[in-house]
Amino acid sequence: MAKSSTLLAALPAALLAVLPAPAFADIYRCTDGEGLVTFTDSPSRKFKECTLLYRDTTPPPAPRAAPGGAAGTPAQGTPRARSDAPAASTRGNPGPENFPRIDRGEQRERDLKARQIVERELSNEQRALEEARRQVAALGTTANDRSDPRLREWQNAVSRHERNIAEIQRQLAVMK
Repeated sequence: MAKSSTLLAALPAALLAVLPAPAFADIYRCTDGEGLVTFTDSPSRKFKECTLLYRDTTPPPAPRAAPGGAAGTPAQGTPRARSDAPAASTRGNPGPENFPRIDRGEQRERDLKARQIVERELSNEQRALEEARRQVAALGTTANDRSDPRLREWQNAVSRHERNIAEIQRQLAVMK
């Protein structure tokens, strides 16, 4: 009798140990040393700065038994409730239900503003490249010695601006 009462006392603890722990979703906006922004659920030391944007504190729904099937699986012919539908097929942006949504028109405006900012940056880089090339041309004709540090500095500036322009053009090609 003592064995069966010990077994009955241990049964709830064993059942609780088998159940999955609730998963909470944290979303961080992290910036690395070069200024690259990354959104992640687990910040690490490789990032210079991380800011918590969203914390989901609601536990996931408990699986419920469906008539004629295993727990969590609807019986054949039983219509599924909208909340039971797979997230990928019902929403364009998978995530928690209470995650902030943005209206399509507002998103278009944001995309347009972002494109205008990148185009302005392209224009600024092109002007800076022209100026650097003028400086190289001016120093190249007056400098007898090719190892002149000012000439090397402007040549490096030309290379840097050319790389920046190529990268901005790649970014513009990807933008909507």
